[in-house]
Amino acid sequence: MGHVKKVLLVLLLFTLLLGIMGCKQEEFFYDSGEKTKIEAENNIALIGSENVEGVPTNGDGEEGAEKEIESLAGKEINSLTGLWIDEEIAIRRPVAVVINNIKKALPQSGISQADIIYETLAEGEITRLIALFKEFDAEKIGPLRSARHYFIDFALNHDAVFVHHGVSPLAASAIKNLKLANLNSLSHLEQALSWRDSTRKRQRGMFEHSLYTNARRILKAWDAVGYRIKLKETYSPMFVFSKEEWFPTGTKAEKVTIRFSKEYIPEFHFDSVTNLYLRYQFGKPHIDEYNGKQLAVKNIFILYTDIWEIRGDEAFRRDMNLITSGAGKYITNGKAIPITWSRKSHHSPYIFKDIDGRILEINRGKTWICVFPRNGEIELQ
Repeated sequence: MGHVKKVLLVLLLFTLLLGIMGCKQEEFFYDSGEKTKIEAENNIALIGSENVEGVPTNGDGEEGAEKEIESLAGKEINSLTGLWIDEEIAIRRPVAVVINNIKKALPQSGISQADIIYETLAEGEITRLIALFKEFDAEKIGPLRSARHYFIDFALNHDAVFVHHGVSPLAASAIKNLKLANLNSLSHLEQALSWRDSTRKRQRGMFEHSLYTNARRILKAWDAVGYRIKLKETYSPMFVFSKEEWFPTGTKAEKVTIRFSKEYIPEFHFDSVTNLYLRYQFGKPHIDEYNGKQLAVKNIFILYTDIWEIRGDEAFRRDMNLITSGAGKYITNGKAIPITWSRKSHHSPYIFKDIDGRILEINRGKTWICVFPRNGEIELQ
């Protein structure tokens, strides 16, 4: 009988010890009050994973896992990419910068540091880029261009501060009505926010393509006008990221050709070594002048919607329907799958779902979003 009591006592002590260890592990994630239960579960799932970008791994078992936990101290997930960055930057609002994309204005600078880039038609047959930055330090970003009213929705998707040089009439009204936090270099902020590249400025016909900003000037102008620094309390990230790298079983998409117009036909070529898409434009690699790198992204979205020329607009500006729902494609790791997207208001982000109506989980990394005419043509090879 004494032997039985000893066995029962050992089992009891072992059970209590497991309970204490479980409580301690939970305290590690909850005591600070900074993390939710979901975030804590994501942290546990990511540690030691070899298939998730931005997470250190060393394969040393429990001791290695403890070191990796310690290495993530002061880190948070970047809501634009799903990757780990400094907590102070993660909770800061991103900036959305309008970038000139006409052939004459190339090469652009600093945009390889963008986490998300939106591309859509501006006026006539040209496209313009809206680059979202979270963690960035580029000394030259641009050339800057003017805002269109629907660009504002791309900034509002992410609670971003909107940076631009000038506005269209509809954009001026939208900024006022939607109370957008914006930094317009065609204002009293011009000298603080931007400068003219002297080399381009002297070249014939290049003056309007010579205006640049940088990370330091943006943050300084932001501070000067006193806009809110942190993401709003009700902020809801647009993307839901997969815990692990995944490979869709959809249509082959190792080369993606997007025909915005006769001249604007960008391509993305899948690199099976890096599992990234390399961007091409006007028949050449799309290069960032700032660091000489070709633009590369993990994810591509094609979002179909109605886009039309504004009647009577002498500059042939366009309008589009963004507060609606539609079809699209999500492209990653050499495959494309059909999706749906929807948006309820200017202040709510896109919601993406797969063809079965489930919330779409995307791979971690940089993303390119093409807002594309509903009857437009893309090619997947």
